Amino acid sequence: SFDSSTMELEQKLKTAVPLLSEGFLAHWVPILNQIEEQLDELKDKQNLLMEELKDTNTLMENQENYEYIALSFSKLPQYHTKLQNIRNTMVTMLSRSKNMKQRVAQLKLFKEQQLAQIAKIHQRERTFDQTVLAAKVVENNPIEQKDDAPSTVTEISSTITEDKDKNTGEVDE
Repeated sequence: SFDSSTMELEQKLKTAVPLLSEGFLAHWVPILNQIEEQLDELKDKQNLLMEELKDTNTLMENQENYEYIALSFSKLPQYHTKLQNIRNTMVTMLSRSKNMKQRVAQLKLFKEQQLAQIAKIHQRERTFDQTVLAAKVVENNPIEQKDDAPSTVTEISSTITEDKDKNTGEVDE
């Protein structure tokens, strides 16, 4: 029962990490692509604006084109606002990305701790089983015992229990 729940937990952890990665990518890739398109659009508009400014500089000699220049400059706040919005979005996404990376690292650490704990429990169980098996073998095939060695299964079991309590830090009352 314990081994099956342990294996089930291990299996869930093994499937959770790739699913989290796929979900993370599925969520952020479209947004990043959209931002990339917006940045390209902004770059194109900035290039267009630079060309317009160059043209305006050449036309500035002539006062008749003042309205045209004023119209071009009136568009600058709009472009600036768009640029700020894109920048803010990028900062937010960077923060979210860092948080997701930290969460993935925490999940990985948790998984490793769980697996280490499971391995430790398995090792304790194997050691206990080997000790009990050895006690049964000694009981079935008695050999000459030293005076200070336990001679019965009860004495061996109490010795095992004491050893186990020392390893776990618990006291058997």
